Parts: sequence; C-alpha cells; structure tokens
Amino acid sequence: MKNFISNPYFPKKHLTTTSVAGNMKNKKIRNAFFDSLNLNSKNLVLAKQIHSSNVKIVSILNKGTFIDNCDGLITTDKNIKIGVFTADCVPMLLFYADNIRVIKAAIHIGWKGLYNNIIENIFDILKSKYSVKTYKVKIYIGPHICFNCYKVDYNMETKFNIKLINNKFSLSRIIYNKLKIMCVTENNIFAFDEAKYCTFHTKDLFFSYRKNHTYKRILSII
Repeated sequence: MKNFISNPYFPKKHLTTTSVAGNMKNKKIRNAFFDSLNLNSKNLVLAKQIHSSNVKIVSILNKGTFIDNCDGLITTDKNIKIGVFTADCVPMLLFYADNIRVIKAAIHIGWKGLYNNIIENIFDILKSKYSVKTYKVKIYIGPHICFNCYKVDYNMETKFNIKLINNKFSLSRIIYNKLKIMCVTENNIFAFDEAKYCTFHTKDLFFSYRKNHTYKRILSII
C-alpha cells in the first residue's frame, strides 16, 4: 500500500498521505515522511484548523509555521508548500496560473466550513485581490467520508436547503454545487471516487474520526 496518493491529471505537484505514512500531526513522523520524498519540511505552512470559514494569505515569511484561526491557506509564493489535515472532512487543493503569477490554495472543508461559506470566501479573495478568472481554476478534491457513510441530523436539511435520504449527507455534492456557482468548469475538477476512497469504510487506508474518534490525521499538500 502506498504511503501517499495523488491525482495524475491535476496540473500541480501535490499529494495526500495515507495511514501507511503515519499520523501527519506528529511532527517527527511528518518530517520523516518529507525526508523520504526529498521534500523540505521547513518550507511547509499549515493551518491551525478550527472548522471555520476563515482563509489566510501566507508567504515565505510564514514557512515552517502553523497559521492560527483558519481552515484555508492561499499563497503566490512558489517556494513554499501549504497543506491541511483531514480525517473524514474534505481536503481541497486549488491551482491557478496566468502570465503574472501562480496561485495555490489548501482548504479543510467540513460541514461547518461549507455552511459558513469557506469556498465563497476563497473565491472572493481570488477575484478581489488577484483578479482570477474562475473558469481557469483547477480543483483537487481528496479522499473524504462518502455519502453512504456520513449520517447527520435532519436539521442539515434546513441549513443547506436540501432533502436528506436516510439521514445521509454528501459533502462533495454541496462542494460541486458551490464550485459550479463560482463558474469552475467540471473538467477542471480532479476528484477521487468517493466510494472507493472513503476515509470511513476503506479499510486501513485512511484515518477516520467518525469511525473511532482518532486524533490521527492524513495530510494533503500542494
């Protein structure tokens, strides 16, 4: 079993670790994993995730640090890597390039972040600060809990204006709908089969907080 996976069609170097690589929240394990791939862990910037819709812009001045009070990171600095931890929530990576700059983003998305518009916040920054053409944005959606495994309370129907089937909730469906509204084209979304790569029911491949309340996390970086 590989210690990481990536989508070969996503146009920017990236990866999502598996449980084989170990708990990425552990600094020693994380650094050892980076060393095994000849990656410089000192150039990594991570978020102190709080299930919010907060997004922060980071630069090389932030390398090797955790950014407080946010669940999304954006950078135009080619020299740093950014990433998010997950264990059922959705890791989303974003890439955009034009004649002026390259922009990367890493976002941790659970239902609270979705409800509080973290995707809209990301795109507001991209458009207002960087004049991004959203139809050119490339999106990577990493492994997360699938629709069949994610059961929620019926109050989610009111929150998201949807109809639940047997209390089952699809994070990816809401994400796709929001990306469509943001004018991201379907061909620019690179996602794994959520049933095949479900963090909850795929045995021994990922960590799942819903399954066993683990403190361990996988890491997605760009």
